[in-house]
Amino acid sequence: MNYIFFGINLIVIFSIAFTMNLLSKPHKNVLLENTLSPDHLQHPDVLALVAEYRRRIMQFVGILSVASLIFLFNLYDSILMTFFWLLLFLLLGASYVLQIHYIGKMHELIEHKNWGLPIDPVLVDTKLIQQKNRKLLPLVSFLPSLLLVIAGVIYFPTVENGPGWLFSLINCLIFLLFLYLWQVIRRLPVRPLTKDFQINQQFNDLTKFYWSLLVVLMSTGTLLLFFVPLLSTQLTGVVGELSAVLFVLLLVFLMVVPFGLLLRLRKKQDQLLASTEQRYYDEDRYWRYGVYINPTDPRLFVPDRVGLNIGINLGKKTGKGFAIGTGILMIAIMVVTIVPLYQLDFNPDAISGEMTDQSVQFDAPLASRQTIPLDEIRTVTLVDTLPEPTVRTMGMATDHYLTGNFNVAGQSAKLFMAKRSQPILRLSTADITIYYTNKDASETVKLYETLEQKLQ
Repeated sequence: MNYIFFGINLIVIFSIAFTMNLLSKPHKNVLLENTLSPDHLQHPDVLALVAEYRRRIMQFVGILSVASLIFLFNLYDSILMTFFWLLLFLLLGASYVLQIHYIGKMHELIEHKNWGLPIDPVLVDTKLIQQKNRKLLPLVSFLPSLLLVIAGVIYFPTVENGPGWLFSLINCLIFLLFLYLWQVIRRLPVRPLTKDFQINQQFNDLTKFYWSLLVVLMSTGTLLLFFVPLLSTQLTGVVGELSAVLFVLLLVFLMVVPFGLLLRLRKKQDQLLASTEQRYYDEDRYWRYGVYINPTDPRLFVPDRVGLNIGINLGKKTGKGFAIGTGILMIAIMVVTIVPLYQLDFNPDAISGEMTDQSVQFDAPLASRQTIPLDEIRTVTLVDTLPEPTVRTMGMATDHYLTGNFNVAGQSAKLFMAKRSQPILRLSTADITIYYTNKDASETVKLYETLEQKLQ
């Protein structure tokens, strides 16, 4: 878990730093969210400001990378998760403040040098509007994703030891989300960037094609990423090993392909616009804080100025609601991930096995409570180690705890375990196998002895 947190944190740091660095590279004559004339992009003062901004990014990366070393220490899982969220919020906050600072400095430089551009009147190109989606990938491109959803609805409920309806629901929601994103791209309005219709049309065609291609590929890849781990629990031997390799390849695909496609789109757009003079619509004032804030613009979704994202117009009530909802969701996820770990780390009875006259009950955070009637128990044994391979299907797996639904040595099982406590109580019925360890090894042995007496 330590290395996973460390790796994830470094990936997030360098991904954000990469995006921040793109602000310092002209795109559609926009540099640090400010539009300059081509003649001024290479001005010594501009280059000096850009160089200073890039140095700050490197310092930013260095400090947070050093801070990430805390994940390599042997700490409580709850403490590690808390540091993970704190560093994530620090990363997002610090990167935003840094961007805003240098966006403001570039704006001050433009005003000081009197480099303001003449504002062109808004031009409406009806032909461009009519043909804005001619290169958009059609809905039929989602057929592979739809087939995966159907397969999931059929397959997930048959998976032992897992809430099949939940997996099916999540699969459907993922599919609907990408369909919605496709619809957002389809409805994105167009605006002539130059006086040349052909250039405007090619620019729009490139944008619609690459963005719709990205959504289609991400839809299929994400659904496969969700599907493969569950499928691998039913496979053994070479096929099972290949499924694990496929999972890793899918992760790499989902991390690399979006950046690759969007950077290619950005390059093609800049090459296209380099051959003609661009129109200036005075939009810089709406990007002063690194996000788009324009109450007079009816658009909810707008392409960002870096060329790697579709942003929200925070000038609209819907946009503000979306931003607030995203913040609330992040806080909710933080609470849901942290609180159970604090229970496990600091509550000695968080993982429990209790006897009644007619049954035994097992309970743990992030695991559904299991009540087993004594007359249904077939075997109760103590084992020293958990059989391998052990694959989580629904639950939690950290360096210290295993709770929830797992596949153990090819068989479905429910785990209620403090990993570093031995021995392990193994209980089986006709329908279920349970592995249990209390934090206090003596309590595990005591429960085993009590069960033995009851069953005799």
